[in-house]
Amino acid sequence: MFKLHNGDDAPEIQLTDTQGREWKLSDRRGKMVVLHFCRGEFCPTPRGEIPYWDNFAHIFAKMNCEIAFLVNGGREEHKEFARFMRLRSPILVDEDGAVGDAYNVYGVNTPVRGDYKTYLAPSVYLIDAEGKIACFWILSGPRGRPSPESLLGILCYAQANGWKY
Repeated sequence: MFKLHNGDDAPEIQLTDTQGREWKLSDRRGKMVVLHFCRGEFCPTPRGEIPYWDNFAHIFAKMNCEIAFLVNGGREEHKEFARFMRLRSPILVDEDGAVGDAYNVYGVNTPVRGDYKTYLAPSVYLIDAEGKIACFWILSGPRGRPSPESLLGILCYAQANGWKY
């Protein structure tokens, strides 16, 4: 049922964020990384969730963790959204859906309008400091993902255990 399991090596991600900066998962070794796969700025749930999670970015950074949001399309729309919301965390654009497929995200490449595609439902992955999947949530609808507060608890545990959960 699941392509990936806790303890598996996280598939490499090499994408460009909405600001044109290259982002590579393997460059983050030694840190934990939250990969937050989102539907897109057109949907009310991520319009609230992305800024809410981003408010925790500075706390996560103190816990040796980085947040990256991943979307399946809408580069220009997300660039404007990031600017308007003054986001600190990158929004990575998975234009062909290959990263979403590798991470088993539900509904990759669902058309929204024109060439703007989306993941049908969100997923959240926590990658440990060695680049392995620590835990994940794959959803089939907009509700049920963890809160940033619950991940802070996991990060506290990981801090005392060599950045592993």
